[in-house]
Amino acid sequence: MRPGTKVKMWSPRYKNRPEVEPPGLLKAIGAFSVLSIVGVLIYTVTQSLAGVEKRGFEAAYVAVLHFVLPFGVFYTISANSPLSRLAIAAYALILSSATVAGKGYLGSLQFAESHKVIVIAASLFALFAWLFGSPKMRFYYTSISNKPMPLDLAVRAEDLHGGNWLSSKAREKLSWFLDNLETLVLVGFILAAIYAFVSTTNLGP
Repeated sequence: MRPGTKVKMWSPRYKNRPEVEPPGLLKAIGAFSVLSIVGVLIYTVTQSLAGVEKRGFEAAYVAVLHFVLPFGVFYTISANSPLSRLAIAAYALILSSATVAGKGYLGSLQFAESHKVIVIAASLFALFAWLFGSPKMRFYYTSISNKPMPLDLAVRAEDLHGGNWLSSKAREKLSWFLDNLETLVLVGFILAAIYAFVSTTNLGP
């Protein structure tokens, strides 16, 4: 009898440049993407049980923005794919456009239109500056794209490797969360199943 090996539920079959570690903030985005996917599934179950049906734009909005795109973001980050940068950018652009148009939860918040546009534009600028201008992100995407490393990044290679932006305790907590993410997902599905059973079963005499 050989000792068992834990098989991660969400690990991709292929990982580009497995020796390259994504920056910690990018890992966190991947983790929250999984939570978005699970949240949509649980939300869909509860809405169906309550007899609420979403159709048209609202249903497409929820499916694309909170399920399809987060899955793409998570998978590309997990696989060390350069496409993760485009997936995150696409998510941000679609969310921003829908919010400006008054769609979704963020779009329903009561703010002056001019203030809303300013906040969204500033948030997009900060995100794109981080994605495409941050030295650590440039170092990471250059590394996984097998491109020559620019000199300004090469001299800082030791400082720009992923995973060293947090304290040791914070990294341990983030690693624990990522390692146990599949367990949290299963707990979410179990709670949804229990809720569905209780909601559809007559427990009275």
